[in-house]
Amino acid sequence: MMKSIFVGIVAIAVAVLSFYQEPAMAQQTGVELEREYVWDDLHRSCVDALHGQIKKEFDASIVYLKYAAYFAQEKINLPGFEKFFFHAAGEEREHGIKLIEYALMRGKEPVNKNTFQLDYSYKVPAATTGLSALEDALKKEQEVTLSIRNLIKTCEGDKNDYHLVDYLTGEYLDEQHKGQRELAEKIATLRKMTGSDDAPKEGRKLAEFLFDKNHM
Repeated sequence: MMKSIFVGIVAIAVAVLSFYQEPAMAQQTGVELEREYVWDDLHRSCVDALHGQIKKEFDASIVYLKYAAYFAQEKINLPGFEKFFFHAAGEEREHGIKLIEYALMRGKEPVNKNTFQLDYSYKVPAATTGLSALEDALKKEQEVTLSIRNLIKTCEGDKNDYHLVDYLTGEYLDEQHKGQRELAEKIATLRKMTGSDDAPKEGRKLAEFLFDKNHM
């Protein structure tokens, strides 16, 4: 009997001590401890940035679809480039869908119905070559990556949404960096094959044709 009473007193003492020590420890470390958690508590600025990223992914998909259609034309007929850009369009669309699923998982609306309007205005330049298309794709990927980085910055800091930040860093940035490296390699290889800008047009066209067959 006395033993159980003693154990109970010790437990109460430990609980009281922890209650007073926790704020003191937080003050010493400079870390403000969270006092409550709600499963769908995603800061509004973070939600808005997430919706912006969803739109950007689908917009990039549209741009790549237009490049794929350009290379599929009978007068252009570069099936390697066509396949590459159709695949890139599918990846961007998949990224957008995954972010929509994440928003729903966190209890938020999938898109902002007031601002979600896809941009179909991009036009592939008439004089587009395989090299210029790859260079444009690299610029687009850098633009998307910068947007993801800004989304991460919006959701960390004072908001400290660790899960979304970790998801974006692990799932998206890794793939973005690998994709940009692949594009940079293709651009470097095609530049070596086509030579300088003042090289004969026929030679550059042949180099582009061989690159399409062997490297795309």
